[in-house]
Amino acid sequence: MNSTIMPNVNLGDYTIVGSGAVVTKSFPDGFCVIAGNPAKIIKKLKKEECHLYRNDHEYYGYIKKEKFGNFRKKKLNV
Repeated sequence: MNSTIMPNVNLGDYTIVGSGAVVTKSFPDGFCVIAGNPAKIIKKLKKEECHLYRNDHEYYGYIKKEKFGNFRKKKLNV
């Protein structure tokens, strides 16, 4: 909640961002908890203990994946 992630910042899988954090650099390796201003790693997570989960509903921004093709044709001039 109320976190700020700056442009061009890359967060890897299983990166948990603390409330109110300001993320100014990338954490591409993931598997960590970051917090603070500027954000830094406060805890490393063990990969073998993380439960792999994929949501059935994928989005591109706020648009569902299956509707993105039509949106792209109408709005993005591609």
